Amino acid sequence: MKINLKGKTSLICASTKGLGFSCAENLASSGSNIILTGRSKETLAVAKSAILNKISDDIGKTIIITTIQVDLDDRAGIESLLTELADYPTIDILVLNSGGPAPGNFDSFESILDFEQKCSAITYAASSLMKHVLPSMRENKFGRIINISSIGLAKPITGLAVSNASRAHLGGLMTGIANENAAYGITLNTILPGVIWTDRQLMLAENDAKVAGISVDEIIKQKAASLPTGTMGKPDDVGTLATFLSSEMAGYINSQFISVDGGLLGLLR
Repeated sequence: MKINLKGKTSLICASTKGLGFSCAENLASSGSNIILTGRSKETLAVAKSAILNKISDDIGKTIIITTIQVDLDDRAGIESLLTELADYPTIDILVLNSGGPAPGNFDSFESILDFEQKCSAITYAASSLMKHVLPSMRENKFGRIINISSIGLAKPITGLAVSNASRAHLGGLMTGIANENAAYGITLNTILPGVIWTDRQLMLAENDAKVAGISVDEIIKQKAASLPTGTMGKPDDVGTLATFLSSEMAGYINSQFISVDGGLLGLLR
């Protein structure tokens, strides 16, 4: 089963590494033009080069990979991105992804305003981008919006207050927008990654190690051993699913929350 996204254009948020990069790489391998976003020109250049080196020469000659430097945590940066996207009249596939907020319990915030601002930094970018791409998707009778979230949306994780709140907000919004736009050939789905080995997973392991007073390596071993598979997932486990959900073959899959966790969520219920 080969996925063909030739002629489509995909915008992937935070796509220079981790889950965002895997989504971009897999979408490009299926023939989609790619718009990479990231904070650093250097990491964007490295990501673009890595994708071109990975995909076949035949595909590499037919697709366009564009890079846009932007900080999606900054509202002015988001407005600048929306202005640049005016040069791309059609975004067929939007992958909403973020590095995720720093760990912290609710009581660790000095004020409710501080807490709300950190939550809105995630939801504002996603809402703005969906508002931007939906009109052309409706006009073209095709659109795919994929939200890379977390199993914390289904089972909130202690110590990740901002992540839990912002992901719940965005998950509910996605469901409403999915129902409003289904008749236009537009689907919105949310992927719930479990323990996937990325830089963020390393950051969380370092935080857990500090709290527990043990080594990071020991925390990583404990996490892997606690999973049904005995191993952590890979970014490609998410990237390949996102690519399938972006295709015509997934046109009847809509408003779903799909776990990619090796069975972890089943243990937590």
